[in-house]
Amino acid sequence: MPGLIDKIQLAKGEIGRSVIAVNPMIVNEIRDKNRNMLYFGIKNTSQIPENIIRRVRTHANFAWLTIDKSADKGRAIDTDLINPLTYRAMTGSTSGGPINILKGINDFVIGTDGGGSVLAPAMSCQLPSIIGAGTGLFVKNKKLSTDQYEFTGSIGVIAKRISMLKEVMECMLEQNLTPASEKRLKIVIPKKGSIIGPDQIDMHDKVMEHLASIQLSQYQIEEIDMNGIDERKTAIDVIRYCLQERQADMILTCEGPVDVYGYGETIPQHFGEAGINLTKNHGKYLIRAANMCQTTAITVPTSTLASGITIIAKSGIAHCGYAFDLAQQLEGAIHLPEVWRRYYLENDQHVSRLDFW
Repeated sequence: MPGLIDKIQLAKGEIGRSVIAVNPMIVNEIRDKNRNMLYFGIKNTSQIPENIIRRVRTHANFAWLTIDKSADKGRAIDTDLINPLTYRAMTGSTSGGPINILKGINDFVIGTDGGGSVLAPAMSCQLPSIIGAGTGLFVKNKKLSTDQYEFTGSIGVIAKRISMLKEVMECMLEQNLTPASEKRLKIVIPKKGSIIGPDQIDMHDKVMEHLASIQLSQYQIEEIDMNGIDERKTAIDVIRYCLQERQADMILTCEGPVDVYGYGETIPQHFGEAGINLTKNHGKYLIRAANMCQTTAITVPTSTLASGITIIAKSGIAHCGYAFDLAQQLEGAIHLPEVWRRYYLENDQHVSRLDFW
């Protein structure tokens, strides 16, 4: 694993790409930290409240190393960066952060999500993530999306493991997120045949395959038609229907491959058939609407390229805890390729740099 000096060198090597700046005070700031601290970056935006940043920055287990690049004008695609996993234009707008995790610079990153700007980049890089709209973790100002939805963005986290997400969220919220007791929970999943992914596999089958690998005695599974949830309006309607009318505790989908077969960006759609074709089969479904419905949403990477399970939970601290419990069960049952873990999560393949002598 790279030490601090190696991490600083790696980060400085990415300035002008995935890194905007390296913390010049990092050596002093880590003196009173715990030995096995986690390094983190923050998205290059002024919208994250200072008190939230302060909580994480002063935590004994965390050290702020970088300011990470974000997509220009908050767009869903960052044409300045390449996804290290898919070799496609990087998903935005929290774009530089997940790249810096894969490069061995940081262990987790803090970003903002309006219409999938944390969840989608994380999924495209095979990393877990969470957004905290359902827990009240919002940015400072409202915004208008490219498809004319007014929303308040939420604060989110991308990390190497679900346990890191939970630790950071507990710090930001100053709350314990372990459920106090078990509860019978209703989970809604896509009805068979209602949605086929860009890889031509039924989403119902993907979800059921993963649910079959965990203990389900705590959960009541219901199916609904989710046809059309690749469109944001339909996705919003489905989330609200499930959580309000059906009184579901959580919604489970299996989304992706993200921005592999097509790009999930709305601006090209205003330029005729070519733009529409370019943005088909983007693999983004409820992750584009989770924040706009003010939910807690967690993504868990699967063994399929740029894909993951999405857990969308009712608002409230308790349901955030239930979502984390389910996410950790699913993560434990999913086996990512060994080479991926070695190269990108453990960063054992660190290469020494050339210097003048």
